[in-house]
Amino acid sequence: MKYLLYCFISLITLAVSGQEEQVKSLINKGIQYHDSQQYDLAIKEYQKALAIDPNSSLANYEIAFSYLSYKDYENAELHSKKVIDSNNGHVLEAYIAYGNALDLQGKSDKAIKAYENGIKDYDHYLLHFNHAMACFNAGKIDKAYNSAINAINNNSSHASSHLILSKIMDHKKSRIQAMLPLYFFLMIEPDSERAGIEYEILRKYLDQGVTKKDDKNIDVIVPFSDDTGFGAAEMMISMVKASENLEENKVKSDLELFALHNDKIFKMLGELKNDNTGIWWDFYVTFFYNLANENLTTPFSYYISLSQGDDSSKWLEENNQELERLAKWMQG
Repeated sequence: MKYLLYCFISLITLAVSGQEEQVKSLINKGIQYHDSQQYDLAIKEYQKALAIDPNSSLANYEIAFSYLSYKDYENAELHSKKVIDSNNGHVLEAYIAYGNALDLQGKSDKAIKAYENGIKDYDHYLLHFNHAMACFNAGKIDKAYNSAINAINNNSSHASSHLILSKIMDHKKSRIQAMLPLYFFLMIEPDSERAGIEYEILRKYLDQGVTKKDDKNIDVIVPFSDDTGFGAAEMMISMVKASENLEENKVKSDLELFALHNDKIFKMLGELKNDNTGIWWDFYVTFFYNLANENLTTPFSYYISLSQGDDSSKWLEENNQELERLAKWMQG
């Protein structure tokens, strides 16, 4: 009798093990389809896996992710919520997919609440970032600001967190505080498609308030800022831009002037730090001030200009030692 019972249990174990392997195989096949952007085929493989094991957290998460990419937001919401409710693995990823699915359906308040619930259990930069995005899109600017700061404090190498913070500060009409995270974003992601767009925005910030009437007359209008720390820097940044019309600067190329202006701005902000504290002064200003004091502003400026074409690439190739020195400094 014991032998028969042992055989029965062994058969059950083998059947369960076989099912698990089959589910894993289907999921892996689905992931391959997803990675090749064949989302409809990926979904079919995940559906086969879920027919065998409807409660598989991995299969439910992966199908939610593919539905999200396939722009079937209702099913993405359904399956990601199932992962969260089961609380049996992949919950962090499911919260991100769930919030995204809600937000893309226009359910912004529910999306924000979903991210906030996720943050209670997972102090993860992607939850903070997505919460910042959802809040910004819903017009909840102060909440967006706090979450963007939390995302950067959590992971300062995440380019998109710096980018959303720049957008938030642009909304608040704070030029310098929009520029600083934009510099950082371009340092992390210098040559992508969106980098090219954001680079042009950065250059427009530098031009802001300066109008050349002719060779001898330049109008400088200082943007208003109620921030006592950065308000003092607004005039100086505009004057830095205006200085390119000085005789000694007229022979310099556009990128040479860009590097020169960045160097002056970074050093000026560092000298204004005084007793100011917080992420703007302790992180951004200190980082760029130290970079300038290491004489690295020029390679930095050419590096963040990579999206603009051959001039920056050529300079970096011809000055490879400077690029290596920048990379070494950034690493440590």
